Amino acid sequence: MRLPAALLATFALGAAPLPPAVTTAASEVLLPKAGVPFGCGLTFPVSQAHQMGSHLQHDSWAWDFRMPEGTPVVAAREGVVRLARGDSSSGGCDARYAPFANYVVVDHGDGLETQYLHFREVVVRPGDRVKAGDLLGYSGKTGWACGAHLHFKVARAAGRSWNNPSVQAWIAGYGDPQVDAQVASPACRTAEASLITRTPPDVAPEPPAPASEPAPEPSGAPTRI
Repeated sequence: MRLPAALLATFALGAAPLPPAVTTAASEVLLPKAGVPFGCGLTFPVSQAHQMGSHLQHDSWAWDFRMPEGTPVVAAREGVVRLARGDSSSGGCDARYAPFANYVVVDHGDGLETQYLHFREVVVRPGDRVKAGDLLGYSGKTGWACGAHLHFKVARAAGRSWNNPSVQAWIAGYGDPQVDAQVASPACRTAEASLITRTPPDVAPEPPAPASEPAPEPSGAPTRI
């Protein structure tokens, strides 16, 4: 029996695979998302993406963002700081420097955490609750770093290590940016604009206040950027 041409066309369309755009959209829904992990109103390139260079094994799904030292680094999702280290000043372009990295790990309470690496300065402590966009510290080149940058990844909260295994994820608005892609953080609100200004690392800090006028103690609460 011969089927009408219109019916044959209907069968053919029903058997056809989903177009790539639909498949990609479906995959994106299933993957965890994170915000841009640096201060508002800034744009930086991806200098290293997945499964290349030092991004192997537990770091397979990490991104590196090339940025000047002293750039504000912010929480990509709401959570609680699980680990934070900011006492190192050592770094270099060799794997033997890896143990000397300053870092922050934020637990998101859903089996996932985000890791931020190579800080020059960390301003949060374990136990601090942060919202997306809250300041964690300032970028640097401590640990295994050939220059100032931010190493960022979404990881599975699989143990007490600061370097748990990474998972595939998306950055909001950018999907999975690859090497040389330019990633921009959301524009600053008026109250935030002045907070991203930071004394460049090659400029001497202001002298301490006189003994009769001691500087106020820090509150310990994270600053939103």
